[in-house]
Amino acid sequence: MTNKPQLRVEETVKQRYSAAAQKKQQALCCPVEYDQKHLEIIPAEIIERDYGCGDPSQYLKPGDVVLDLGSGAGKICYIAAQVVGAQGRVIGVDMNDDMLALARKYQKPIADRLGYSNVEFRKGRIQDLALNLEKLDEKLAVEPIMSSSAYLEVEALADQLRQTEPLIPSDSIDVVISSCVLNLVDPRFKAQLFGEIFRVLQKGGRSVVADIVSDEDVPVELQSDPELWSGCI
Repeated sequence: MTNKPQLRVEETVKQRYSAAAQKKQQALCCPVEYDQKHLEIIPAEIIERDYGCGDPSQYLKPGDVVLDLGSGAGKICYIAAQVVGAQGRVIGVDMNDDMLALARKYQKPIADRLGYSNVEFRKGRIQDLALNLEKLDEKLAVEPIMSSSAYLEVEALADQLRQTEPLIPSDSIDVVISSCVLNLVDPRFKAQLFGEIFRVLQKGGRSVVADIVSDEDVPVELQSDPELWSGCI
């Protein structure tokens, strides 16, 4: 029986991509061909710090409500915004504050060039699309966790937020897309991740995922390497 890798996946990924938001990391890049007409309005800073492995936006259509899991610097979201048009909507979800700041930095300039605003970015974990982490952050800023009792209260608050103010409501999305992000989720939460994708999709909705897979079992020592894991290798 093979032991599971002991790796703090989420912390490793956050650290790697926080650095990648500040300076381009070539090791995270995979060559991808995009429609050049969609790149013209996107600032170079975003293009340089995009770390995807495919272009799911080519499977979108005008009017779609799109959810991008692990939206990073926002490149795919801003491409999708042009594809779905003014009647569509694009929501990017990411847990990394530095990436969210970079993506949001250009929302207004890009909207001005498009002539409409149909993109927003929300903070959350893609395996827990009901929990709005920014609302939870606001609560913790006022009442920091100082005891086990406070920790339990935060857990209760998180459950309440999931029920009353979900980050992504159920049955609200036409298309869930993702580019090289699902594999970054801790294996313990993979089933929950796919359950959340199913929850947020409308009946008849679809999912378009670009990712990296292995056709052989990956040795535990490689799975346990934080550099390889966070780099999608």
